Amino acid sequence: MTASSPVAVIGAGNVGCALAADLGLRGVEVRLFNRSPGRLAAIRDAGGITVTGEIEGAAPLSLATGSLEQAVDGAGVVAVTVPTASLPAYAAALARATADGQLIWLNPGHSGGALYLAAELARAGRRAERTICQLTTASHVSRLIGPATVRVFLRSRASLAALPASHLHQCHRQLDALLPGQFGRAESVLEADLANLNAILHPPGMVCNAGWIQATAGKFGFYADGSGPAVARVMDAIDVERMALARALGVRAVPFAELFRQLGFTTGGQAHAGSAYHAIQCSELIHPIQSPPTLDHRYLHEDVGWGLVPWMHLAAAAGSPAPTITALTHLAGVINGIDYSRQGLTLERMGLAGKTPAQIRVHVSTPAAERVGGIRAAPAGKVPGG
Repeated sequence: MTASSPVAVIGAGNVGCALAADLGLRGVEVRLFNRSPGRLAAIRDAGGITVTGEIEGAAPLSLATGSLEQAVDGAGVVAVTVPTASLPAYAAALARATADGQLIWLNPGHSGGALYLAAELARAGRRAERTICQLTTASHVSRLIGPATVRVFLRSRASLAALPASHLHQCHRQLDALLPGQFGRAESVLEADLANLNAILHPPGMVCNAGWIQATAGKFGFYADGSGPAVARVMDAIDVERMALARALGVRAVPFAELFRQLGFTTGGQAHAGSAYHAIQCSELIHPIQSPPTLDHRYLHEDVGWGLVPWMHLAAAAGSPAPTITALTHLAGVINGIDYSRQGLTLERMGLAGKTPAQIRVHVSTPAAERVGGIRAAPAGKVPGG
């Protein structure tokens, strides 16, 4: 596939429409796939996607289709922009539709998305030479404001990770050709998984404000009003446990306030305050965002089930205490009547069951063909990952 190959964008939601519009305005041939025909009909009727905010213009699309095979055929990059918790509904179809040599880009992958999809492709016998990459957060902070109109608040400065990590340079080169200079680099998908900002922000805001959300149908500023000092202290506690998990896994990580700054939500001076409360209150960008109207929402389904749950299971495997993460996971499950710890992203679903931290590091770093029984073959006398 060449740099001029079409890009398939999977999902016509907030991120998918923002990405498709941004690429279309840059002259990239974009094919947009969505399972719901109503979303595509509105975009076809409008002649494309209108984008406002940080990006302005009317972006054409080469194709808007309900056929995944048609969207993906011949594409150099397959950008999967659906919520991470929806990946199980797409994994089998992606295994059938994609081919060796295509780059599957999870935008974003949140916590464990690439590991999950790779495990599903392997279980389907389709992994072969495919490379999967993921962002630490979505490429565009955006909201749909009409059937074919999206507002972009920010092109995020997310970091890109590849699975296996040895393919990072190739992945970064391909995506940098599409969106020059936007993305940094993460050393592995573990680093990207532990930089999931939403898993720190959203579960405390949803659980601690559950009564307010139900009483007002979400008619308050989720960050400006719903992230006061008490709620923010819960975020700080999650962050302490996340940083400890990173150390236990031997993964690079930065504290919440610095991560918030790196992604473009606050300035450098504001990040030095250190606490989640100060970082959020100093972020004018996210203050207009309203609360979800219901607790039956991806802020819990995705950011607990595919955010806190993989952290909780990784922490157990690494022997790293995670009491706040565990408590929030339990309370979110009670609120929604869902056992997130079992139905969310477990080690088994990520292909990591029974692995030690050293074996997990090898798993994310090395192509499957070079691993023997999940551990890279090493010269005599050397211990992989040791």
